[in-house]
Amino acid sequence: MNVTKIEFNSFRNIESEIIEFSDGINVIYGENAQGKTNILEGIYLFARGKSFRAFKDKELVNFDSNVAYAKMDFKSRDEETRLGVEISKSQSKKFYRNNVKVNKTSEIIGEFRAVLFCPSHLGIIKDAPSVRRKFIDVAISQLRPVYLKMMTRYNQVLEERNTIIKMNPQEREANEALIDVYSEELASLCADIADIRNEYIKKLDYWVKIFFNEMTDGREVPKITYESNGGEEDFENREALKQRYLHLLTDYKEREYKYGATLFGIHKDDLKIEINGRDSRLYSSQGQQRSLALAMKMAEGEISRESKGEYPVFLFDDVLSELDDSRKKYILSNIKNRQVIITACDRSVFENNECCHFINIKDGKKGEILNECIYSQESENGEISPETEL
Repeated sequence: MNVTKIEFNSFRNIESEIIEFSDGINVIYGENAQGKTNILEGIYLFARGKSFRAFKDKELVNFDSNVAYAKMDFKSRDEETRLGVEISKSQSKKFYRNNVKVNKTSEIIGEFRAVLFCPSHLGIIKDAPSVRRKFIDVAISQLRPVYLKMMTRYNQVLEERNTIIKMNPQEREANEALIDVYSEELASLCADIADIRNEYIKKLDYWVKIFFNEMTDGREVPKITYESNGGEEDFENREALKQRYLHLLTDYKEREYKYGATLFGIHKDDLKIEINGRDSRLYSSQGQQRSLALAMKMAEGEISRESKGEYPVFLFDDVLSELDDSRKKYILSNIKNRQVIITACDRSVFENNECCHFINIKDGKKGEILNECIYSQESENGEISPETEL
């Protein structure tokens, strides 16, 4: 899967630009606050359906405009597709596929797949459980659109159940039967979602072990498992899993009334991440945490390739500046044979890498563009000399 080009109009600080990409490594470089991340944000918008950093859609629209546009062309198995989005300050955003409006954002999720790695992801190990749940939910949604529908319905039912739980005792008593209906549906959705998550985490654990082993020369062994408050056994037994969740949702309602919220369900689940049998959230060093985060993102790409038969697009937002030399080297040596779009302030870190497409960005506008392949070639006298093709 490859992005061939993206076009922006009034998107953040980008007034009007068309940016083309190569199939390999694309380096978007320039000083801070010039618009590099805005380009990745626009690309990832078509993978997830929303920004990875804006709280509201209207933040994506240029200050001097009321509407922003982005159009992206990409190839998947030699089939070309154009996705577009119209973002208004006053209305909901609208997505288009090959210039035809789609009814729901969920209809485009999974068509274009991307793995995003940005500095905030380096804290995924010690961050709150919600961050790790978001990681797996976003990754799975790109592979299984039905999962996104399950999560959407789950959140709707959860919100409606919480509304009743927060009522005063008299109102709550009048809606007791409705709480039971919601509990039944939540338990069913919990069983389905937890099973899918557990299946994904098993694959994640497999690939993380491989990448982490390469980074640490086998000195440390990670382990990732799914922590469910519905129990961690027999995920494949859907009915038993549903009954465990239903037991929690029906037998502990008084506790939920006290706290004013649903206390059990997949919205409370987490990933258990260990290194050599120890909880990495408590005992891992910063270096170990960063290696784990990197391994998880590389693993996400491999699972996507296994599932769909081709790599997703990798988007790295200034992540190299946050890593030490060994981890930088590891990334650069493991991003071949796939499309990578990476932002950086300084392009020099890539100058010993083969075949990079450099795009300079200043004030939301592209400047110098180079297709540069740097490699070594023996000269006639036997010496090694660099050769650069522009």
